[in-house]
Amino acid sequence: MAMNLIYGNQPVQDFLLKRPQLIRKIWTKDPEVWLARIQKTGRKITVNKLNPIELGKLAGKEANHQGVVAEIQEFQYFPAIELWKQLPQRDKDLVLVLDQIHDPHNFGAIIRSACLFGVQNIIMLNRHQVEVTPTVVKTSAGTAFDVKITKVANLYQALETLKENGYWIYASNLNQEAQDLRNVDFAAKTVLVVGNEGDGIRPLLTKASDFNVYIPIRPEIDSLNVSTATAIMLFAIATQLKLV
Repeated sequence: MAMNLIYGNQPVQDFLLKRPQLIRKIWTKDPEVWLARIQKTGRKITVNKLNPIELGKLAGKEANHQGVVAEIQEFQYFPAIELWKQLPQRDKDLVLVLDQIHDPHNFGAIIRSACLFGVQNIIMLNRHQVEVTPTVVKTSAGTAFDVKITKVANLYQALETLKENGYWIYASNLNQEAQDLRNVDFAAKTVLVVGNEGDGIRPLLTKASDFNVYIPIRPEIDSLNVSTATAIMLFAIATQLKLV
């Protein structure tokens, strides 16, 4: 089984400061430095010394490891059955639904924005979707462990379950029915649906949505990156719902 590795001075140090319990082992060219940092956390973490060439083999030849690599715990997804139990108890909430995001850097950036803007839960498909890999964790600045991410077999059914629990569904779309983001009054229990980098949201999920929403941009610009667009929409919703 492949290890879950992160690398680079800042990512490993951030994990050590904020989530030391998730680190299993550290390999570094400077063990004394990292042992001193570990001591401040009060945790017991194994540190092994490797030279830069050995670290490169461990992290991958393209990795800019900066002299340190860490193994972290395997990511645990939040069970759907537990999520459905929690929904009726919430009076105000923002849930993010991702329809087949393929790029790990986009996924990581989306997770980071979701965490920053008060999203408690992210729902994604259990296939045709990038998993929470070490690259995703690194791009999310570790926030993948701060938000509950759930995989489901059927996103349409997930949206129907959310609606049954009082949520209103807003799809990020640019179609004839789409409303300007600035003019939308979001419900207290809001779900934002975001599509993938190439095809956007699938028609069935658009049909399941209550509203379509778009971000106004200058006409000479083609479009926004999906992670950037998601961040803008989450900020607008979170501001209106006073989640931040």
